[in-house]
Amino acid sequence: MEWTRILRYLAPNLVTFSSLTFGLASIVCSFEGRYAPAAWFIMWSVLADKLDGFVARLLKASTEFGVQLDSLADFLNFGVAPAVLVYAFLTRASELPFVSGFGSVLVMFASLLWVFAVTFRLARYNVVGDDPRCRRIFFGVPTTLMGGVVATYFLTCLKYSGGGISYAAQVSFDEPRFFGNLVLPKMAFEIIPHLMIAGALLMASTLKIPKLGLSKSKALSAFILVNVGFGYLFGFGRKLPEYLVLLPMIWIVSSILWGLFSSEARSLRPPPLIPKKDRPASQLPQRPEEDALPDEDDAVSEPPPPAPAAREARAKS
Repeated sequence: MEWTRILRYLAPNLVTFSSLTFGLASIVCSFEGRYAPAAWFIMWSVLADKLDGFVARLLKASTEFGVQLDSLADFLNFGVAPAVLVYAFLTRASELPFVSGFGSVLVMFASLLWVFAVTFRLARYNVVGDDPRCRRIFFGVPTTLMGGVVATYFLTCLKYSGGGISYAAQVSFDEPRFFGNLVLPKMAFEIIPHLMIAGALLMASTLKIPKLGLSKSKALSAFILVNVGFGYLFGFGRKLPEYLVLLPMIWIVSSILWGLFSSEARSLRPPPLIPKKDRPASQLPQRPEEDALPDEDDAVSEPPPPAPAAREARAKS
């Protein structure tokens, strides 16, 4: 019985570790110049990230450890891996203006800003995620969503480049073309750093993004389930990146519009990150790298009351 319980709690964490493995594989592929597999591994991380939460809820095996593990995996999968992919590709493609000069600085800035925004976004969610105001919405675009957008947009550019980029010419997409004979110009690649900057700002923002779940409308719920199913089918099958990039982009745009025009959304305010008043040192959270030192409150504690005999001696003196 004890082993059954251990395996139940272990299952979602194993899915998280598989997601982390995909993120590491993406980084390795980017260093090796295999950019299409690197992008698909990021997409696999997206799918596995959604799956571990489902497994945890299904088995009733959610733990604080699993939540923190998932957050650390997200940092690598959707922070580091997309930044490495974009930087490695753009600064090596001689046909694009990012090999040297201002272009390379722009790509470096966009990649750094992306990693910083992912770090901020995950840290903020770890602090305020349990707040009742965060039950049904996210404040800021989730890192999983933006990581998937960058990966699938990049794959779409490769698929529809028409061989105009030397690195893209090495990739063969033997599959249906959602956009027919469309050929994207080099500008589609050139806006990737700007997409990274915009995505970083969206993740760090306080925009209200509804959490994807079943709706009260049966038609909308069926639409969501069908598209989620196609997402897993095409994602793990490494097919139709142009379809996969449309879904999150439509969700982000519709969420932004909902946040701007919905009275319910406008009334919501994100939980504060900075406490309104200082707490005693003994109540402050301890950072992982800190040694166990005595609390300041304990060090300046009141001296113990004198013994009865000592009190009588003082009174006589």
